Amino acid sequence: MELRGKNIIIVSNEGWGDIWFSKHNYAYELSKHNNVLFLDPPRRWSPMDLLRSRIGYTTISPSLRVLRYTNRIPSLNDRLFELNNTWVSRDIRQRLKTDGWPVDLFITFDPARLYEPTLLGAGTSLFIAVDAYDGRIRGERYVFDRVDRIVTISEQISKDLVHYGKPLLTISHAISSEEFEAPFQAMPQHEFGLYVGTLDKRVDIGLLKEITEAHPEVPFLLIGRFALRGVEEAERLIQGGRHGNVHYLGVLPFKELKAYIAASRFCISPMDFTWPGNDISHHKIFQYLAFGKPVFCNIFTEYIPIGHLLYMRNDRQELLTDLAHFLANGESRSLATDRIEHARTKTYEVILRRIEEFLEGTTHGVSDGPSNAILDQRG
Repeated sequence: MELRGKNIIIVSNEGWGDIWFSKHNYAYELSKHNNVLFLDPPRRWSPMDLLRSRIGYTTISPSLRVLRYTNRIPSLNDRLFELNNTWVSRDIRQRLKTDGWPVDLFITFDPARLYEPTLLGAGTSLFIAVDAYDGRIRGERYVFDRVDRIVTISEQISKDLVHYGKPLLTISHAISSEEFEAPFQAMPQHEFGLYVGTLDKRVDIGLLKEITEAHPEVPFLLIGRFALRGVEEAERLIQGGRHGNVHYLGVLPFKELKAYIAASRFCISPMDFTWPGNDISHHKIFQYLAFGKPVFCNIFTEYIPIGHLLYMRNDRQELLTDLAHFLANGESRSLATDRIEHARTKTYEVILRRIEEFLEGTTHGVSDGPSNAILDQRG
């Protein structure tokens, strides 16, 4: 299926806004050559929703709209879950039919709702798994049985989904071609380290604290939603102002992030590798590589083949030693070029072409996944 001139629904478990994840980027990139309808997750159910599902649109661009809807009934058990899904899907399908908007392709990132693509009139359906699933979300056993094909960003995730018997493609995270250049922007700090992403339980706050305390001479800028209220150590470090070199900038629009990445000296991704799925990959890595930046992070299995481009360690002291060595001695200039060249192999143009081939049936089970490569040492 050529992904041009199509009507595409994207079901997301995260609403449209300044914070973008894979699903937002896919919607934006696909809208360059298609009409895309991005379905926000519904708000909390209210008794007022019993009469009908409320459906409304917000226009982002001429080819990209956000659809917001409400659930008809609360999904208190499997039967109500199924009934609500049927009613809501039919409500949305009727609205799309009234609008003269047939669905060519249904893409979902969300295993918790709208699990029946045929009820929406979709010609073809696809689940893109960017997170690891273990059966705990009720919708998993529904949606994986009902979509036509499954795409994952990890061989590890693919192995967990292979038993559904669906055509399966393993790719990688992708990056927009727009993310390789950034306009000049005056920065609040110079020669700074940068973290971009949600600050939640997946972040190793202890490691972040050690990194920032080990180098009080280095400003650290943190950008993203703060989701650790009540975690005293995190509040003191990030929001308390007690560490003079830690500067929390809050949430910024996604397309503004590249200016900060371009201006940074290095980037960090101190994820807790013991958290389920945290050791697989990280969406921001390719954004950092697009500007040739050194990245100090835990070991991500999907990036082992490019270990020579990253400073990946699960041992805190080893990671701190790597950072200290870099700050004192720098690194080979060729590494920046190599990082940029690798990031260009992961653009949405490249990844979407592979998905097109997969939908056409010319690609089956081909993987961009990891090999048994050993982490190279940087001099």
